[in-house]
Amino acid sequence: MSDKETLAAIQKSISDLNAMEARLTKAEATKSTEDDKKESFVVTGHYAPVGNRSNSLEQQVMRRYGCSHPSQLLSINTGDPDWRGVTDEMKYFVQDLKKTVDVGRMMAQMYRGDPIDRESKSDKSNNVIAGNCVNVFNTYYGKNVLAPKLKALGTGNAGEGAEWVPTVISSQFIEEFELERQLARQFQSLSMPSNPFEMPVQSGVTEARVQAEGASMTQANFGTSSLSFNAKKFAEYTVLPEELNEDSAPGILALKRREVAEAIGRAIEQALVNGDTAGTHQDSDTAAGGADLAAKAYDGLRKLALANSATRDFSNAAATAVNLRAMRALAGKFGVRQNELMYVCSPKVYLQMTALAEVASVDAFGPQATVLRGALDALDGIPIVISEYPRDDTNALGVYDGITTDRSVVHLVNRTRFMLGVRRPIRIRAVFDPVPPNDRWLCAAWYRGDFKGHLQSASEASSVLGINIA
Repeated sequence: MSDKETLAAIQKSISDLNAMEARLTKAEATKSTEDDKKESFVVTGHYAPVGNRSNSLEQQVMRRYGCSHPSQLLSINTGDPDWRGVTDEMKYFVQDLKKTVDVGRMMAQMYRGDPIDRESKSDKSNNVIAGNCVNVFNTYYGKNVLAPKLKALGTGNAGEGAEWVPTVISSQFIEEFELERQLARQFQSLSMPSNPFEMPVQSGVTEARVQAEGASMTQANFGTSSLSFNAKKFAEYTVLPEELNEDSAPGILALKRREVAEAIGRAIEQALVNGDTAGTHQDSDTAAGGADLAAKAYDGLRKLALANSATRDFSNAAATAVNLRAMRALAGKFGVRQNELMYVCSPKVYLQMTALAEVASVDAFGPQATVLRGALDALDGIPIVISEYPRDDTNALGVYDGITTDRSVVHLVNRTRFMLGVRRPIRIRAVFDPVPPNDRWLCAAWYRGDFKGHLQSASEASSVLGINIA
């Protein structure tokens, strides 16, 4: 498809979106919260316009992403940390636009005779012949983009898709419920130009001294150090036979495409919270597991705090404001600026925090009291990040030993002192199995990166752990 035809297809897609938005204006007029808008998108696939056309959602999206033409939105990666402040509504708009353009491009190639994709110059392994093909599935685009969307899980194994055949259930299925993974986005992302990668950092400062008149002075330099990033690879692999796609009722294809990427996200957050690279992992159950467990990839926040003895004992009681603030005191100068800090906790500890007397009542916390809102965004101005991965089955020392398993932990982290090094962002690839008589696609996702922070010591405790929480 030529550039002119591509732009025309994009403009038509946007025009169609505008038309449907106009029809939804009245129904959407009463929706004022972002959650309502998100729900509307899930149900309808489109958005209602905001205000007049000069301030419509499309125009707001263009301005927010700094684009002068809709075609530039196609190159926007909404998951990039640079766009963490963009609303979910705007991100969904861009994602839907990309999907619409992809579908239009695919249909034009299959049914209107538009130019098809040619062989990738960087990858000769798929044996696609450059030039015209009799079928779109013989193209690079067909094999690596379209075909993975048209395959599904196998039907032979219970728990792996067999339950989704329409003779068994309806076309509506319930996805596994997971909390949104927010932790990785809290840290600065650093692109690794090489592996390993050494990043120089300042490790100490100097202090001026008194100089007597005419006396000489000894030179003093501030300390230097480096953060050494060595990328670890996370991978997820699955086989996608043809049969389930033919027999399955729900939208299994879109689900599986998302699932392989989500598996990488889970591994990253697991490593950030519970990671330990020691020969014997801090948690006995993880130590007994395979060497390929994600929790053995990095030294995570819990390990860094424990190794530095930067812990606050909650004395086998529920979380209290006194103990949470004492954690901040342990951080010293790294706990002063609340905009640099975050609490990281499990849902159970979070619910304890919402019940604190300091935030629960209107008298103590005003209109933001949890008795009114049912939620707590921050404590003392420090944001609270809820994660599935802080363990609620540790002992009094903050580790799992299989004996005492009824204590939890909470983290206080100065996020500016840690970085995520990214050598390769998440990539998904699907190729046809060339070995006959297999009728299947091999699908995998990969990520390479590392997590590093400033050296924890007596002079720096930027990762503090609350332990022994009942």
